[in-house]
Amino acid sequence: MSFFVSVIIPVYNAARFVPEAVESALAQPETAEVILIEDGSPDNSLSVCQVLAEKYDKVRLLRHPGGENRGASASRNLGMEHAQYDYIAFLDADDYYLPGRFEVSKNILISDPECDGVYEAMGIHFQSEQAEKKWRDSHMSIVEMTTISKTVPPEQLFKMLVNGGAGYFSICGLTLKKSAISQAGYMNEKLKMHEDTDFIFRISAVARLLPGKINEPVVIRRVHEQNRISKPRSKSKIYQDRMKMWKATYQWLIQQDLKTEEEIVFNKILQYCKKSKPLPFIWMSKLPKEFRQFTRLSLLFFEFPSVFFKKLFWKCMFSIRLWPVFRRNLRKLF
Repeated sequence: MSFFVSVIIPVYNAARFVPEAVESALAQPETAEVILIEDGSPDNSLSVCQVLAEKYDKVRLLRHPGGENRGASASRNLGMEHAQYDYIAFLDADDYYLPGRFEVSKNILISDPECDGVYEAMGIHFQSEQAEKKWRDSHMSIVEMTTISKTVPPEQLFKMLVNGGAGYFSICGLTLKKSAISQAGYMNEKLKMHEDTDFIFRISAVARLLPGKINEPVVIRRVHEQNRISKPRSKSKIYQDRMKMWKATYQWLIQQDLKTEEEIVFNKILQYCKKSKPLPFIWMSKLPKEFRQFTRLSLLFFEFPSVFFKKLFWKCMFSIRLWPVFRRNLRKLF
C-alpha cells in the first residue's frame, strides 16, 4: 500500500537552518513533497528557499500574496491547502527529522484503517551554550524530550492533553491523514502563540490518534538564540497568551457541539485562572490562598463575561471555603 507524505515547513528568518530541515525531510523515503512557505522574512530566507526549490524536484515554494508576513498559522494553513498527498506532517524550518521519521507511523496508519494520525517524540539539540542557558532560564526549562509518557487510549487523549499529567506531543512529531484535518479545520490564524496546541486539541477531539515511537525522538527541536518560545515573557503575558488559546479552543468546541470536551476545557479555564491569573494589586499577593483564588475567579467575569451563566463557574466559586479562613484570621487579630 502506498504511503506518501506532504511535509509542510513554514519559513521565517531561518535562512541558515532551512537547508538542513529540507534535506532531513527529503531523506525520508515516504516524503513525496516538501512545501516551503516563505513568510516575508527580513533575512535572505526567500533566496535560500528559491535555491532549494530549484535544486530538488520534490520541493515547492509558496508565499503569501504580496510577500506578506502572516505568521506560522497562516503559513501552515497555506501549506495544508496545497498539499497533494494523503498524509501530512509538519516541520519547523529550524528543526530536523531523524532517519526513519515515518517508519513506525507508516506501519500503524497502514495496518489500522481507523487511525487518523500518529504522534511521536521530539528531542532537543542546543545550538550553543548561550542558547541552552536561555532555554534553562525560561519557562521551558523543564522540557527535555517532548512526548506522551504513557499509553493513552485515543478516546481519552483529549482529556489527558487538556488536564496534563502524562506529557504532550509537538506538532512536528505528528503524522496526519488529510481527512482528519478536514474534520478539525485549519489552524486559528488569530492566535500568535500556542496556535499549534489549539490545533492539536481540536484534532484530538475529533480524530483517532495513536502513539508511535514515544520513547525516543523522531524529530529534533533546535534551540538557538532566536527561538520565539524561550524568549522572556512576563507572567501577565504568559497568562494572556494561554488564556486566549484556551478560550479559542472552548469556542470551537461550542461550535462543534462537543459537550463533554467543552466542559473539560471550561473547567481547565477556571482552574488555570484560579491558579495563575495576575492580581491587579501587589498587596493582594499577601492575601490567604483562598482569597486570592476567589479574587481571580471574580475578575474572570470581566474578561470572559459568559462565565456568569455557567453552573460550573458558580460551583467553583462556592467551593472555595472563605469563611474558615476569615474566621481563623479574625481570631489572630483579636
